[in-house]
Amino acid sequence: MQSQPVPEAFGGLVDLAADVLGGFVLFATDDYFAGKENLLRPEAPVWKEGAYTDKGKWMDGWESQRKREPGHDWAIVRLGAPGVVRGVLVDTTHFKGNAPQAITLEGLEAPHTATAAELGASDAWSPLVAQRAVKPDFQNVIALASPSRRVTHVRLHIHPDGGVARLRVFGEVAPDARVFWSAGSVDLGAVENGGAIAAQSDAFFGPPQNMLLPGRGVNMGDGWETKRRRTPGSDWAVVRLARRGVLERIDLDTHFFKGNAPQAVRIDGLDAASPSAAALAGTKGWRTLVERTQLVQHHSHLLTPDRPTPVTHVRVHIFPHGGVNRLRLHGHALDTGPEQRAIAKLNALGAGKALALFQSCCGSRTWAQWMVDLRPFGSVRELFAEASEVWWSAAPSDWEEAFAAHPRIGQRSKAAPQSARSATWSQGEQRGVDGASADTQARLAALNEAYFKKHGFTFIVCATGKSADEMLALLEDRRKRSRAQELDAAAVEQHKITALRLEKWLRAEMER
Repeated sequence: MQSQPVPEAFGGLVDLAADVLGGFVLFATDDYFAGKENLLRPEAPVWKEGAYTDKGKWMDGWESQRKREPGHDWAIVRLGAPGVVRGVLVDTTHFKGNAPQAITLEGLEAPHTATAAELGASDAWSPLVAQRAVKPDFQNVIALASPSRRVTHVRLHIHPDGGVARLRVFGEVAPDARVFWSAGSVDLGAVENGGAIAAQSDAFFGPPQNMLLPGRGVNMGDGWETKRRRTPGSDWAVVRLARRGVLERIDLDTHFFKGNAPQAVRIDGLDAASPSAAALAGTKGWRTLVERTQLVQHHSHLLTPDRPTPVTHVRVHIFPHGGVNRLRLHGHALDTGPEQRAIAKLNALGAGKALALFQSCCGSRTWAQWMVDLRPFGSVRELFAEASEVWWSAAPSDWEEAFAAHPRIGQRSKAAPQSARSATWSQGEQRGVDGASADTQARLAALNEAYFKKHGFTFIVCATGKSADEMLALLEDRRKRSRAQELDAAAVEQHKITALRLEKWLRAEMER
């Protein structure tokens, strides 16, 4: 089935809740008549005349039973891609006498691992759409008065009950910055990373946005396909990259396009923050990244850019017309302004202050001194890459020095002096221990001591996001290993902790 068309008002935006991106309905107070999962089905809702289940009329959507007491129903959706919400489609198609009278929408930023119970109990929800009436059997298109903050989950309230066929949450993807900080390449055109289509010549059979979706398209209708061109030239689509970056490899897949694949492709790049529509369709400023290259049907093509040049947009020309299943634009992102300023500040720190900063991230003085000496760092990616390489080049004695700088799990202070920053980070990282039972606290203390006596160093675990019970289970399991196994395991955990602390410092500097 074809995906439901995007309302004209939200053209160019991404459905953040799309099933193909990983959108998921975590919870609904009631879905007696029709399952909550139907809310995110990609195709338009359908009607089946005379179709009934043992609960009532079959409906293509989410439908709760009639309220017999005060209150209303609601559902929590984990977005497939976190982002800034600009509008929603609350589609009540086919719900004529059983649609809700009104809806409310809220948003929240939370870890993707957050449970429905945790989300339901949270007081951090903020309003996105104030309560408003909706029409039955209608595509209710609702634009937000102003863009939301970054959200990862939304909660749809229906007043007081009833049915909604589909929910679409339109906006701009806002991935976590760490996606662009790793040493490896990243798909700068992928929807889930923030890539989007900025312009196109034709999308008669399929929109070019499909090229940027995850995975491989399931059929010919799940790609970009233009009508048959009867004039000279080429069809084209412009991808706005998730970030300004340098492309290293391009994958263009014509899978399923067997009688209608393009004959050739040319790929151009543009480096412009906010180009006009005329600039996107014109020639000024564009540079060829991949010269005209022959394509074949039903095949994945690997293309290499001619030069490592910074670009913000990529234009794909297909000659003379046809279809493309998927397009992958692999490369590395360049630092944003705030990232550049943070790295410049790090590079400008005096040796003593820089050493203290690095030691607050990792207690090994050798590691910290190497990091000081490696300055200046050219980018955030270089900072994290060097931090990793130096750590894995260090001696086991350096690792153990780093371990010794940590308090034991469940311990709030330690005799060895720590910087104020390091102490604060340790407390935050061990937040999962807060509120643990006396029995759990006692068990942690006993096992920490047993672990230290056996291995000769403190039990190290990247505690961020872990509960006391999870850390206790890890401690019980790892205490049984050999010292060599545990030394390596602890080094892995310290590596994670160091990266997270560098991230915390970097994010704080970027917000100044």
